[in-house]
Amino acid sequence: MDTNNYLITLKENRLKITPRRKAIIELFLKENRYLGPYEIRDMLKKRSLAVGLPSVYRILEELEEAGILIKIEHKSRQLYYSLCKKPYADHHHFICRECNKVEEVEFCNFREISQFIEKKLNGKVQHHSLHIEGLCSQCK
Repeated sequence: MDTNNYLITLKENRLKITPRRKAIIELFLKENRYLGPYEIRDMLKKRSLAVGLPSVYRILEELEEAGILIKIEHKSRQLYYSLCKKPYADHHHFICRECNKVEEVEFCNFREISQFIEKKLNGKVQHHSLHIEGLCSQCK
């Protein structure tokens, strides 16, 4: 996906296209890895786009709620975010523990688990998310 597709997703979620939101999306497209709020703030500052840390957190949360970003809890318990390249498709994310690259896994066999939850636990799955961690092809 390119920047324009993500901007359309913003509009579909009733979010305005602001210079800060657009700049954050462009950072993720350029970096192709997960980023933390402090890192994003510093990168924006280098682009002469001053933004406070509370605003960065708010924008990241909005972009996550819109399906543009995924939230990743690092083993250090810090929160990071990554661009979701297929926000509306069932898929998962492979995260490299070495270089922080995030790749889409376009395979989902969650149906069996969902059926088990509905039949045995009498529940209804509304959303699921799976992050798989390991080493990417370049780091292994």
